[in-house]
Amino acid sequence: MDENMNKDVNPQEEASSYNAQPTGGYYSNYTPPVNNYYQQQPQPPKKKKKKGSLVVLVIVVLTLAFSAVVIGYKILNYPLSQETPSGDDTKLELSKPPVVDNETPIDGPLSAKEIYKKVNDSSVGVIVYSGNATQVQSEGTGIVMGYNSDNTATYIITCAHVINTKNPKIIVQTADDKQYDAYVVGLDVKTDIGVLRVNSTDLKPADFAESSTLEVGDPVYAIGNPGGTQFFGSFTNGMVSAIGRPVDSPVGYEVSCIQHTAPINPGNSGGALVNQYGQVVGINSSKIAAEDYEGMGFAVPSVTVKEIVDELIKNGKVMNRPVLGIEFSPATNNQVYSIMVRANDLPSGAIVIAEISNGSDLLNTEVKEGDMIIAVNGKNLDSYDVLMEVIENGKVGDKLTLTIARVDGNYKVSKFDVTVKLVDETTISEKQSTNESSFPFPFE
Repeated sequence: MDENMNKDVNPQEEASSYNAQPTGGYYSNYTPPVNNYYQQQPQPPKKKKKKGSLVVLVIVVLTLAFSAVVIGYKILNYPLSQETPSGDDTKLELSKPPVVDNETPIDGPLSAKEIYKKVNDSSVGVIVYSGNATQVQSEGTGIVMGYNSDNTATYIITCAHVINTKNPKIIVQTADDKQYDAYVVGLDVKTDIGVLRVNSTDLKPADFAESSTLEVGDPVYAIGNPGGTQFFGSFTNGMVSAIGRPVDSPVGYEVSCIQHTAPINPGNSGGALVNQYGQVVGINSSKIAAEDYEGMGFAVPSVTVKEIVDELIKNGKVMNRPVLGIEFSPATNNQVYSIMVRANDLPSGAIVIAEISNGSDLLNTEVKEGDMIIAVNGKNLDSYDVLMEVIENGKVGDKLTLTIARVDGNYKVSKFDVTVKLVDETTISEKQSTNESSFPFPFE
């Protein structure tokens, strides 16, 4: 593990494998959640450790912060900054590296010095203050996207976890030390992408390219602010290690990322991953921080960034994303539930419904908190992926048949089926306990 990161982040060793911890960068007071609940989607099963190994693998998002702001694994959904625009049709434009028929670049790859000069002025620091604007709560990086449709403001792309806080006061700092008030246009915790707006057009937009042109072995560069703006514009290089690497976000979703070896550290979140032509091909979001692991950074690819950014600029949120509208925990995470699963030959991927959100269609059924989902559309939950794939591939309004297992006070299990609709994520409000648990024992 990076020694400097370890000093500041201090992730607990018992954190789940491949679990993206919302520690940010230097969340010095951060404590990983203890209830193991996940919103909307189940957390993938823990990876098997090598025999005799004590390594715990933790994917750490890279914000720089000075106080803990996360409780459990609940999406914060805090009120955002004021003056957010709506209905803007501005879109993120992606180009392709210039090539000729023999696939030799017309102008040739740029040198590292040329790439740095091209992207440095488009890289910014993102400083987030607490509600009273007196204390720096977190710092990250952003990359200038471009101007709004009437050329009165500038959009900046960063990571959602950098700016997802209550009543934030956000300052954007440029390479020449100028500072601007920034406002949250929207954020998406699933993909960890957020968009800010600055009421100025003095900032220099970056050149974005399609990440689909990347291949394993291609050189890449990262620019950002590890440790905060005191190390503004730090520039590192590496290569693409893998394409389409699945990485689990803090809320249990799986995002396909670019794995690369360009060193990134706390504070790099929201910074650009750049190809050999000085074009932005990804947004750095997380890295693996564990003993015996190094050089494993992850960036959200630009093709995904474009899809999310265009939605956020137009609507302030991502529309028509199907969800069940629940929080749940793997049954295997609780000793009593785990015993009940084994004793009754229930599917090993069964999940316990911890909370049913307002807006969930499950509120219209007999399902209660504490019930287990053991199958969907007749297919057993032998792994968490079964339910995840059905939801991910579904549409708002699709009907699912869930098989429910209920444990009563005498440890007897009854089963029944319910039919529910997938709902739009944007219709889900703050999660509330809507009925008493059917199981008389605590989840923890």
